[in-house]
Amino acid sequence: MMNRLNFRAVLLATTMSLAGLAAQAETLRMAMGYDPVSLDPIATSDNGSIWTQLLIYDTLVRPDATGEKLEPGLAESWTVSDDGLTIGFKLRDAKFSDGTPVTPQDVQFSIERAASEDSGWGRFYRPITSFEIPNDHEIVMHLAEPFTPAFNNLALFAAAILPKAEVEAKGQAFFDAPIGSGPFVLKKWTRGSALELTKNPHYWQAGKPAVDDAVLEVVTEPSARAIKLEAGEVDIALDPPLNQIKDLQSKPGVVIGEVIPYRADFVQLNTRYAPLGDEKVRQALNYAIDKEALIKGVLYGAGKPAASAMPVMAYADPDLKPYPHDLAKAKELLAEAGYPDGFEAEMLVDSGIATQRNTAIALQAMLSQVGVRVKIQMLESGTQWETTKAGNYQMSLSYTTSDTIDPDQIIGFVAVNPERANAYHTEWKSDRLNDLYAQERRTVNGPERGAMFQDMIRILHDGAPYIYLYHPATVWAQKDYVKGFSVLPTSNFRLEDVTIEK
Repeated sequence: MMNRLNFRAVLLATTMSLAGLAAQAETLRMAMGYDPVSLDPIATSDNGSIWTQLLIYDTLVRPDATGEKLEPGLAESWTVSDDGLTIGFKLRDAKFSDGTPVTPQDVQFSIERAASEDSGWGRFYRPITSFEIPNDHEIVMHLAEPFTPAFNNLALFAAAILPKAEVEAKGQAFFDAPIGSGPFVLKKWTRGSALELTKNPHYWQAGKPAVDDAVLEVVTEPSARAIKLEAGEVDIALDPPLNQIKDLQSKPGVVIGEVIPYRADFVQLNTRYAPLGDEKVRQALNYAIDKEALIKGVLYGAGKPAASAMPVMAYADPDLKPYPHDLAKAKELLAEAGYPDGFEAEMLVDSGIATQRNTAIALQAMLSQVGVRVKIQMLESGTQWETTKAGNYQMSLSYTTSDTIDPDQIIGFVAVNPERANAYHTEWKSDRLNDLYAQERRTVNGPERGAMFQDMIRILHDGAPYIYLYHPATVWAQKDYVKGFSVLPTSNFRLEDVTIEK
């Protein structure tokens, strides 16, 4: 009798324990400041879209955690011919989240779509002119002429591999409920509020993701993200207010993470505005800025001074120094340019980012010391972007991040004109830099190509179509039971390795 009672008790306890485990689905909750614009990889360039897409889709190759080399994604191996004209990939046995296999035909469709006229990133992929599919697990891409960034560009989010049949059948409606081969599947998207993701049961990395669900809450105000973390409403808060970091760090159970990603912050200068069309004026503005004071007062020490609009990444020149703070030199250059009493200018600023607001106020005070009278115009981020892009501005406080580990993408964006952004809408132009840009794209990776990048960055530094400010750190706060989370040098984050250990 006693044995039967003990057996029943053990059985009941075991049953209850198993039921409890089944009910305890692990959900990771994160607060971030951006809502995606779209989940179509070829139609977006904003961080909210990019970060989300990289959780849902996968690419053939991807940057590793160091940001210094590429690692396998959907391709388990690859070969590149000596002349750079042929790139071959062997695909792993991967499936989309609906259980259908990822095929070479899906790869070809996705890269051709990325190269299409509908793509905002088309010029990155048009050098790939033809494809061969030897079997169900291999694809070969051919280039008509050398284009060194071709392989690296296949790690860009725009080259995400999509299911050909589904996209062709549904068109743009596909991106309302997309299917990818990444670690997560979109469960629900409440625009402006949250994205609910659930683990992809067919993800090619066995046993991942470690969590069952991930909720990305869109919380635009940094202080509100910090409050949610302290209240236990989220497990991770991206970019909390920098002036609250020490306080957060002192809270029991809170851990702070920090990395300086491939990012540079600066003020765009519209060179079509008469005073800013003069190189001496632009250099004077750079001499007028105390970068160390900005980093200390606005970033609370979380950053480094910038010497150009380029992030510090592959082929960076360690000998290139930021403009020193020299008010006398700034005044001298302004006088030489015909502006001894300075001039007036308007600066566009993202009203939703406290760091940007504080930086703008500090810049206004610094520039006033050399007679440059800046009027700050606060705009919603989308309006600021569109106004700057249209060229209807004089100064605009902005930044860039690199989504790849090769500097070709970002230098083409901030320094080349004509290119897709005409030196990031400054309309500044250097024929010498343009020539070097064309040459590096035909030059094999190595010291010669590296020297070309260093020459381009020096030209950009001297031409000063921007007021170079700083490379800010990306900071996040998380609960101490969250393990394995980090922000990559490319500014995005991966969640497949994150665990919750309460």
